[in-house]
Amino acid sequence: MINPVHYITVTAPDGEVVGYAWGDGTDVEWINRKASSSAAYDAGMEWYTKVREAHERGLTPLGVLNLLSHEPGVGRVTEAPDVAALEELARVVTPADDRRLLAQLDRDDADAWQELADAFDALTDEDRDVKWGGGHKSPSGAIHVPYPLYSKPLQRAVASLHRVGAVTPEHRWTESPMPEVPPDGRLGPADAVRAATTLVRGEHFSDGTIAQAVESGLLDAVAASLRAWYADPSIGSVDQSPAASPPVAERLSRRAGEPRTEAGVEGGTASARNPPPPMCRFCGGSPAAEVTFRAHRGLVIFMGFKRMDGPMCMTCGLAVYRTLTTHTLCVGWWSPFSLFVFAPLTLVRNLLAVRKVKQLPPPGPGMLGPRYDPGVPVHRRPRAYVALVPVLWVLFMIVTGLSGGM
Repeated sequence: MINPVHYITVTAPDGEVVGYAWGDGTDVEWINRKASSSAAYDAGMEWYTKVREAHERGLTPLGVLNLLSHEPGVGRVTEAPDVAALEELARVVTPADDRRLLAQLDRDDADAWQELADAFDALTDEDRDVKWGGGHKSPSGAIHVPYPLYSKPLQRAVASLHRVGAVTPEHRWTESPMPEVPPDGRLGPADAVRAATTLVRGEHFSDGTIAQAVESGLLDAVAASLRAWYADPSIGSVDQSPAASPPVAERLSRRAGEPRTEAGVEGGTASARNPPPPMCRFCGGSPAAEVTFRAHRGLVIFMGFKRMDGPMCMTCGLAVYRTLTTHTLCVGWWSPFSLFVFAPLTLVRNLLAVRKVKQLPPPGPGMLGPRYDPGVPVHRRPRAYVALVPVLWVLFMIVTGLSGGM
């Protein structure tokens, strides 16, 4: 059974896709992109925390995604056929990933590259024949764990991979499978870096990883591929436009009902061209309009100003308008400037702003929290009629002035 999910794509300022936050009907989770850089991986850990904290606030999974989709560098909410398709997208390796790994190789250290060539050229079949120690039982009955006995020439060859920069923390080898030796025995230079990193670091956690690579020919293929790249860097040239594998990208695009574009392939970073629809800042409902409501308070000498802005749905917008307008009608008159300038200006601006929210249709279900209650209209609120006091006073002064002049 297919269970569609929704997701957002998080992109770093340099354009690298960090990962994907996804949600279903009950929960929201985070997926790091497997081939991402160290910096993107660290950013992904921060985003995982951000996603979980948003969910713990009581937001629905879709509410979390809609809220975070307004963050810088985040694409709009998109649908995927299932989590497996999204995990497949997270495994995509882009040309930018290859370029980053090739940048770890130290082309300027000619001695290191010469050492790599000499070390592998000097290896004999006897050097490659890995013996094993341990495995015997001690007098106490304990069995010693077997371990490989690598020859010094083989150890020298492995160490030379370190010197040229082929063993790098920029490849998170635990997240990716070991590259396999192609039929022609030649790896791409970026795959050679991935294999070198996986072999050398993997040996620390699983004895015999290098021994298996020697037996399969992978270790020699790594060295030959790196040497070929050093002799001719054009071997490792990659296209400048990052792209995901067509089957995965098209699968997601078809489900979302969108054309496959370069930005969409990389993970839906086309938020600038297809911005998410405004969502009410209070309840998360949609549609919403960008509006600003104000309140003013005049206190003989001192004056106070308040404003609330952002996208608001029709219901929450009316609630804010009525609250702030009533406040102004009640306490906005009690200084000379307030009476003749600021209070009237505030009321007029609120009347213009409320027209925008009144034109909206009723909002859909809110996803960020409870929706504000608009309450009764302004003309049915007793506090609003405090404004009659300054109005009557002004009229009284006008009438008195006119009467005195007659």
